[in-house]
Amino acid sequence: MSDNPIIIIGGGLAGVTTLYEMVSRGQAAILLDAAPRVAEGASHANGGVLHPSLPDPWNNPGIGRILAASLFNPLAPMKLHWRQVPDLLGWGVSFLRHSAPQRHREITRANFDLAHYSTRQTDALTQLLNLQFEQAAPGTLKLLRSEAEKREALAMADMLAEQGLCYELLEREALYAREPILASADTPPLGALHFADDRVGNARLFCDALLKHALAQGGVARFDAPVAKLLVSQGRVQGVQLGDGEELHGDVVLCAGAHSTRLAAQAGVKLAIRPAKGYSLTVSDMGLSERLTHPLVDPQLHIAVTPLNGKIRILGMAEFIGFDVHIDPKRLAMLRRFFEQLLPDMAAQLDWQGAQGWAGLRPMSADGRPYIGAGGMPGLWLNCGHGHLGWTMAVGSARLLVDSYVGRVPEINAVPFQPAANR
Repeated sequence: MSDNPIIIIGGGLAGVTTLYEMVSRGQAAILLDAAPRVAEGASHANGGVLHPSLPDPWNNPGIGRILAASLFNPLAPMKLHWRQVPDLLGWGVSFLRHSAPQRHREITRANFDLAHYSTRQTDALTQLLNLQFEQAAPGTLKLLRSEAEKREALAMADMLAEQGLCYELLEREALYAREPILASADTPPLGALHFADDRVGNARLFCDALLKHALAQGGVARFDAPVAKLLVSQGRVQGVQLGDGEELHGDVVLCAGAHSTRLAAQAGVKLAIRPAKGYSLTVSDMGLSERLTHPLVDPQLHIAVTPLNGKIRILGMAEFIGFDVHIDPKRLAMLRRFFEQLLPDMAAQLDWQGAQGWAGLRPMSADGRPYIGAGGMPGLWLNCGHGHLGWTMAVGSARLLVDSYVGRVPEINAVPFQPAANR
């Protein structure tokens, strides 16, 4: 440990929760972010669901064929672009290696432990601090469109039930009773799995609220403060240099999502994290006579629909296109079309002209696990690479990281997420 404040790079969910955990345990800490305000990156308009029910990495068995086919399909839900192939060669080999069925199951189990723990800790923190972030607890509906999908989903749910996952199988009529608005679907789902422990919440508002508490406890946050490089000397990370040349000294925690890779490389640490671009489309549902109650997930298309306090957020897809955050109108049109086919009666009443499109970069690790813990060089710590589970794992990951930093035994098994753990 350093006598200087701990320097946390990244002002999204990972960074803000890490700042709060540090200062709440008496550690001096400062958060830095290049953006003008909190949660401007992948945490800004994400899916809005804490879903321990979906801990499986996206490199599921057979993913290699899907990515290869996507090279020739411009509208593939998971899309690999030709120009990214050279950059993804090494990462891609690891991505495919970890898609072997047994390895994929092991990582799914580990992810569930952290996601389940984190969701419970988010509930406790919300109650302790009286946080308000459009939270609700209706549980998620994972839509099933075929008997094959049903068997696959049940196999996953049964496996995770051994670790604490709660679920209920809803056949079509029971699904309509739970969420009547689905009865108007162009192609009605066969049924769904309902996951009662999943939560809904606005991640950006959560960051806003928690940051205020962190600052009240002595934490410091500086925005418009891009980090140019890590300061490395005498075999350790000594601090950072900002874009204007200012130097800050202390241990460093990388919470910068997909951008963590570049900074870690300056300390000779290789992180198998690449950006996976996702989209969301947010539209008001105020004034509608019938509203959606539950978040809906279509696992095959990687698209979800989330009700968030007077609005509907449609989100999904994964594009491997580097650090490009340009909003492709065709992708937004795909989200709208999905919604119109799933909920046509509701879609006809929405003001699509006022819909807000967004794109962000999920930090996707090659094996589907986040990096949490000591970073491979003294003075460097990691809390990054959460992929599609950033909101779900945020509070739990910060607690594991700070447990490791202060030498406290964590409440769950942290070994699978340590940077040196069988990557």
